[in-house]
Amino acid sequence: MENIYIFGHKNPDTDSVCAAISLAYLKNRKKINATPYILGEINNETKYVLKYFNVPKPHYINDVKLQVNNLNYKKECFLNEYNTLNDLYNYMQKHEITGVPIVKDNKSYIGIVTMKDLLKVIVNPHFDKLTTSYDNILKIINGKKLLKFNDEISGNMILSSYKTTDFEENINLNSDNILIIGNRYNIIKHAIASRVKLIIIVGTNKISDELIHLAKANKINVITSNKESLYVSKMLILCNYIKTIVNKSNIEPIDENMYVNDFLTIANKYHFTNYPIVNRKNKCLGLLCMEDVNLTNKKKVILVDHNEYSQSVDGIEEAEIVEIIDHHKVGNINSSSPINIRNMAVGSSNTIIYLMYKEQKVKPPKDIAGLMLSGIISDTLLFHSPTTTSIDRKVAEELSTIAKINMEEFSKKMFTEAASIKGKTIEELIYNDFKAFNINNRKIGIGQMTVIDYQKVLKEKKKYINVLEKISQEHDYDILAFCITDVINSNTYILYNEKASKILETVFDIDEIYQGYELKGVVSRKKQIIPLLMEELK
Repeated sequence: MENIYIFGHKNPDTDSVCAAISLAYLKNRKKINATPYILGEINNETKYVLKYFNVPKPHYINDVKLQVNNLNYKKECFLNEYNTLNDLYNYMQKHEITGVPIVKDNKSYIGIVTMKDLLKVIVNPHFDKLTTSYDNILKIINGKKLLKFNDEISGNMILSSYKTTDFEENINLNSDNILIIGNRYNIIKHAIASRVKLIIIVGTNKISDELIHLAKANKINVITSNKESLYVSKMLILCNYIKTIVNKSNIEPIDENMYVNDFLTIANKYHFTNYPIVNRKNKCLGLLCMEDVNLTNKKKVILVDHNEYSQSVDGIEEAEIVEIIDHHKVGNINSSSPINIRNMAVGSSNTIIYLMYKEQKVKPPKDIAGLMLSGIISDTLLFHSPTTTSIDRKVAEELSTIAKINMEEFSKKMFTEAASIKGKTIEELIYNDFKAFNINNRKIGIGQMTVIDYQKVLKEKKKYINVLEKISQEHDYDILAFCITDVINSNTYILYNEKASKILETVFDIDEIYQGYELKGVVSRKKQIIPLLMEELK
């Protein structure tokens, strides 16, 4: 069953991570294969929540760009090196392909053989080598086993059309020879005496008892065939093992995890028709023909807690968005076909997801209920945020009952963990909960950190300002701000790049702003800061 990727925004917070996990659980209960992911390192608050409820951290996903393994290439399309050229030809005809990857017994990739390679052997008038098994020869020339002393047969093929005397005078036979001959007593006897590797007697399935006795005494392999010599000689070439002609250098295999765009760059350079597909251990997975490139299985994704390209995973344009669950303004993500969208004016994405649980008559277990409750507490700042609705409160009450959690006590521990800055650089703190926007070609970035002791951070404000200036110059931000939110008193202290001072004065109706300015009653970036910026810039 195809997997659906569920993830929140870059710089994941507790609401987005818990939403991805809880929604994936709901999907799996409904027999839909879905897996939660994160797009970056989680913060201390989220780490605390996951540890508290003993839920593993979701795996990190770097991008959802189209990869070779998303193409409908020919899976399990390869042959073993000990298959014959006859097998190779029939395989190409059956699957209507012009090239076949060749593998060892453990499926490790060796090289590729194309129809062109095969034709070079078949039409080569000087090709007389044979390396194969006795049984392969029997099968392909429709022969009859007379004497067998070797499983493997290797040597130079000789088709005799000489008179007996001319043959004995002009042809020096040895143990590396494979003789194709009619039922000619003297030449066969001469070949036995010369201890050739194999005698194939054509046009009959009979041979004298004397010759059989001599061949047996000299341990000579003998096969008979009622086919004519020309047919046998042609088919013998196809008895060769594929490994005798495999090309090990002309086409490099393609890793299944290679991005399709990178593969197309290679394909445009070499213009081959067939490309072997391997995994990281060089195990062959199949064959990609250029005609298969347009047959894709895009990665299916569900977005939670965001719906803008700039906030989502790299390569989102190459994925198939099947659903969006969000509580922010409608952004710029679009789809090529109708999808399910749940966008509600509530304080948390987890509020919406719990309503989906109720609609689908699924009761979450304690740990999942605890995660959803944590997301609501985090995003509403325990209902102090102006984004909080009565729906959030009602849902939180129900979840706290299921999870058996005292919200007041639990939220204090959560916010204490969120406020911890131990072991983090200033740049990491700024980017820990960061949103980037583009409004009327003005690049905006706003980071936010909730704290218990805001004074501790403001004592270091010069260091924060220097980093903000550095980031704004390196990444060309018109407005770059860092909001230090005091969850106890429901205020926010703002630091910013100097370039943004005038616009911030206008937005917040301040006569003269300064670094660390207290925005009284402001706790929500989404509802109390970003909308004001958008209105002013538009």
